[in-house]
Amino acid sequence: MNKGLTWITLRQGLEEPGCPICNILADGTRRNFSYFLDEGVLDPEMRLRLIESNGWCPRHTLLLLTVEQEQHPDHLGSATVYESLLEAVQRRLDEARRDLRKSVSPPSARRRRQITLRVADSLLPRSQCPACESEAQREDAEAGFLVETLFDPELGPELKQLYENSEGLCYRHLVGCLQRCASPEQAAELLDLERPKWRLLAAEVIDYARKHEHRYHQEPFGDDIDAWARAARKLAGHWPTGPNLERLIAVTRKRETR
Repeated sequence: MNKGLTWITLRQGLEEPGCPICNILADGTRRNFSYFLDEGVLDPEMRLRLIESNGWCPRHTLLLLTVEQEQHPDHLGSATVYESLLEAVQRRLDEARRDLRKSVSPPSARRRRQITLRVADSLLPRSQCPACESEAQREDAEAGFLVETLFDPELGPELKQLYENSEGLCYRHLVGCLQRCASPEQAAELLDLERPKWRLLAAEVIDYARKHEHRYHQEPFGDDIDAWARAARKLAGHWPTGPNLERLIAVTRKRETR
């Protein structure tokens, strides 16, 4: 197996805090939004796709606006997109209202309920969030590449060393990689790499909580000072939206080291 771009991306994902697959997906989605804001806002095919999906999911909507704030703080791109989306939504709502008004006197309460549900269901998004769909496709490919490389005779030893020095996979991507292992032996070896990370993290969380007890509060914090954040990241995965985990960690470090 040769060291191509996918290998470089995986290596970078392992060198960053958090799950390597989460890191790869997050970086890729940010780049996709950057390109969209620069080149894709007026693309008619993308506009139709967004109308079908009713825009993006909450997580990716926040990421889009975050990336736009960094690159185009006037937010003209998102305003242009949402102008079209709002027009499409208003057309659907007007059509739904007409359908409901036409059906004010059907023969039975059951039939009236059926009509109401049918009209309401017609307002649901007709396709998945485009960013979620893109991430799902890449997620599968990245998990497969990690497993394939981990057990490759040439690159496997180097990847295992990188893996041992990383935080490892989040729970969801660990399960996904286990599902792609070719044998019980491979799956067991992957768990052997992960097991000490979970044990150490659990011990650090216990130690962090213990140092908040009155009789131990004079003990200084060490690596356990951000154990609560790493535990959340390990279980839930790490995404570039919502509360900024690194900022929360920095606030905790400042408070606990005073």
